[in-house]
Amino acid sequence: MKLLIDDTTGREHGLNANETCVYAAILKCTKAGRGWFANYRDLAATLPFVISKDTVQRAVQKLFNLGLIERRENALFALSQNETALSQNETTLSQNASVLSQIETENVSPYNPLMINEKMKENEHATCAQTCDTRTPDLPTFLDLRKEFSSKGGGGMTTHMEMQAVNEWNKCSPVKKIKLLEALSSGVHFKPRLDWLIADFPEPEPEFLRGDEPGPIVQVRYNDRFKLCRPETAKLFNLTITNKNWK
Repeated sequence: MKLLIDDTTGREHGLNANETCVYAAILKCTKAGRGWFANYRDLAATLPFVISKDTVQRAVQKLFNLGLIERRENALFALSQNETALSQNETTLSQNASVLSQIETENVSPYNPLMINEKMKENEHATCAQTCDTRTPDLPTFLDLRKEFSSKGGGGMTTHMEMQAVNEWNKCSPVKKIKLLEALSSGVHFKPRLDWLIADFPEPEPEFLRGDEPGPIVQVRYNDRFKLCRPETAKLFNLTITNKNWK
């Protein structure tokens, strides 16, 4: 499928390259009047680069959360900007009605507009945190890496080069994504092309200890062997702690 990428929508809603392309595919089918009828695997196969079914499913869920698409019977349709704004307004009105109900339950005087205002602001802030920041906490996105790459003097990319970079990024483990962005930010690692920069950065390995180092140490299982490391290392690499009271 040949796609016309609307990068403005991507920037306005914080979409990464994968999510932008999934939205573009659904938008194209919407303009054709039929929407997207097939499953996630078929949608992944239709895109002009390699992407997994699970990645497409996560992208679709984010587009739902942002109000950019909707499901009509068995098809996905992109919403126009006016429809998106209306959907968001309806959500806000529903949330505000819930707040007013909560105020009545808590016996807060309905004649105190300041208190009601503060509660609605708190509710809107919590909603924004849930719907606008959908990525994993502390886990960088491709857009984070691309922005840092540009700030370090990285050159422009053709569509093919960016797709190659996205493919390499999707192969990375969560810990590699974190360490790669750190290495790029500190100047330790840099390549003239973003896809090379990602591909040439090795998958990080946990730093294991001897056991006489100061500070808390935990025992973990790694490659069928028991090792010692710091709690933050175990958390970063998602290692199972077998003894939490080592030191």
